Amino acid sequence: MSQLNNRLTPSLRAEWKLFDQENSSSIEYLILCEKMISVGEFLLAHDVAKAGLSIHKNDRKLCQRAAHALSKAGSPKLASKLLEELVGGGDRGVETHSLLASAYKDLWEQATDSESKKQYAELAIARYEEGFSTNSFDNLRTSQRQDLETQYYPCINISFMHFFSGNDEAGKEYAEKAWKICEKLKADGKHDYWIQATEAEALLLLGSVDDAVFSYSEAVKMTDVKPSWIASTRKQALQIASAYDEEEIRQKIQNAFPTLGIVAFSGHVLDRPGSIPRFPPEAEEIAKKEIVESLEEMEANCGFSSAACGTDILFLETMNERGGETHIFLPFAKEEFIETSVRRAGGNWVARFESVLDQATSIHFVTKDGYNGEDTLYSFCNDVLLGFAAMRGRGLDEDPKLLVFWDGQPGAEGGTGELVKKWQKNFNDPVIIDANRVLDATPVVNELPSHGGETNPTFLMGGDASSVLPRTIKTMLFADVEGFSRLDESKTPYFVEKFLGGISSIIERLSVPPAFVNTWGDSFFAVFDKLEDGVELALELRDYFSKGDWTQLGMMEGMEVRISMHAGPAYEKFDPILGKLNFFGSHVNQAARIEPIVLPGSVFVSETVAALLSFGHDGFDFEYVGNLELAKNFGSYPIYILQRTGYHYDE
Repeated sequence: MSQLNNRLTPSLRAEWKLFDQENSSSIEYLILCEKMISVGEFLLAHDVAKAGLSIHKNDRKLCQRAAHALSKAGSPKLASKLLEELVGGGDRGVETHSLLASAYKDLWEQATDSESKKQYAELAIARYEEGFSTNSFDNLRTSQRQDLETQYYPCINISFMHFFSGNDEAGKEYAEKAWKICEKLKADGKHDYWIQATEAEALLLLGSVDDAVFSYSEAVKMTDVKPSWIASTRKQALQIASAYDEEEIRQKIQNAFPTLGIVAFSGHVLDRPGSIPRFPPEAEEIAKKEIVESLEEMEANCGFSSAACGTDILFLETMNERGGETHIFLPFAKEEFIETSVRRAGGNWVARFESVLDQATSIHFVTKDGYNGEDTLYSFCNDVLLGFAAMRGRGLDEDPKLLVFWDGQPGAEGGTGELVKKWQKNFNDPVIIDANRVLDATPVVNELPSHGGETNPTFLMGGDASSVLPRTIKTMLFADVEGFSRLDESKTPYFVEKFLGGISSIIERLSVPPAFVNTWGDSFFAVFDKLEDGVELALELRDYFSKGDWTQLGMMEGMEVRISMHAGPAYEKFDPILGKLNFFGSHVNQAARIEPIVLPGSVFVSETVAALLSFGHDGFDFEYVGNLELAKNFGSYPIYILQRTGYHYDE
């Protein structure tokens, strides 16, 4: 069951690029933001709302949408702060209270200790109750329909929170109220998705499972239903179903809902002339048929892939034919990718490559620099691609799937075999199109010189391999202490001793020391081979400053540190001044340009780091901050705030 007939995202991104930010009204910003939320583009929706607020200061609706988008993107803490400011400014509207309650509910769900769960649950219930007027329920016969339309949402969520707080009696009481409100609205001629979905949830909370399944099924069949609506409803329904002892109940509820259909793809490229056949050009038609059938069975509407000649492009073309999203990932500069992975196939593959890029929802580069014969860029590109698929699934509470066109062999670095192993370790078994079966079904295999090459033949711009300095994938960290300039000069030696000593003790606890460290004054730079070592040091360093005792320096409220992180290919070369190897390049610069914009006491990371953390790194989490301008005119980039998994209540 497909969730969407026509995807809106590509046109919405184009609309945002052409949007007249300076002269558009708050309503125009709001309309575009709502469109993006409706198709699950929460990060982009937040950026639109934030841009609107920079012009239309304190616009209540835009602030609500910005917070709502943050919550849906997995940033409930930041969303709650925005909404708390609205409430603190006197906003007593049902929607604001309900959105704030929803953010607290997300924090309750993700809290890792019982006390935090208790506190967030109480906050959520209190805010939902603020938004729910008992008068509207107690006077159902006389209440106006527009009054009731604001009541069923907070009412059903009060029921939900009571059930999961152990207060079944209150939970049933509010579920009954929500059901009656929905019945009253339907009797008065008001019948939309949310009323139907709320009625279904009330029935599920009351134990009428089969009636709930029927109501949910009716809701998702309604016209103009949005993917984000279904994702939100599905998430809460599955939470409730999980509270039952019977697995059959959860399965019934799960089957009532479609999903967006998030699919990552990897597959073979066209064979090199004279090589052992694996995917010859004659197999294209059969391979395309297999991909079409697989995507139909997977109900795919959102695809993540690279764009090499062969099955990558076949996958992207099929997704476009389905009207789905396509997110393309290239390991290095487009021109060199064409030469290494597209043009060598001959025929019209370059034109097809350009066509899928033109139709793409988004295009991501691991680096915009060249290839330099470094196959590690293909592996890194795969990791980033899978991470982005996981991030999209996180926003829609959906497990992404992996489709591969594969012969079952381990293959080269950055190939399909390597990607399959990583996916199985972190998610589930991939859907495999057997390349051997396709090859066997191919009637004639002709070795034509117009085709050939590997996915990643050596391609060096402006020189041979010996003249190019190699790069390796590294994680770069920059840190700077906020408030250092306010220290009394006589306290500087003590600060340096404690600053460097603290960092040294943290490094000693890491599983692997940094590949490089350097300090100057109150600043620190480190390079890591492993991402997890970098993020662990970043969070330990943050806590060391924010929770440490700095009274001997006259800093009664402690000191804060700004930390930035980015990952990517970096050059490693001997530094004659330092007398040791140092690291250079555009990705080192990007990490450095993030640091000046970091909020004191925080760790800001690039979208690349967030994606990598989404795939196979437990214990760490992040929240979206926004598309921010980096220092020294480096450009604007999506930025996230790093944290450990789970939320702790902090008054």
